[in-house]
Amino acid sequence: MEQLRDKCRTHYFILGSIVVMTALLRFCPGWVLLHSPGCVMKTYLHLSCPFCGMTRDFVAILHRHKPEFNRFSWTAFAVVYLVYPALFVWARSIRRLSVFHHPAMYRLVCAALLLMFAVNNLPH
Repeated sequence: MEQLRDKCRTHYFILGSIVVMTALLRFCPGWVLLHSPGCVMKTYLHLSCPFCGMTRDFVAILHRHKPEFNRFSWTAFAVVYLVYPALFVWARSIRRLSVFHHPAMYRLVCAALLLMFAVNNLPH
């Protein structure tokens, strides 16, 4: 039981961080955008990382505007606000948080990141 509680702490921290960052992006977007570091990959390699533009797009979505910088912003938005919390609640209810550490989950995340990287670097 203690082990499950320790594993839950990490996810509660992540969910809390999502709430805090959402509030900052919604109510202080200028501050967040001003203090966000630039993309190192874009700066030095002139390639778009899988997440290039997502901060600006999340700000746009939270202010009911159309995202325009990253083709995957709506998908990432759904994962952050729907899929991950639902998966956590489900895994917590069946006491199997190991689903987050399953090799298939790692492969799925790696494949998604590679796809995002490839698509973000296609010519517009």
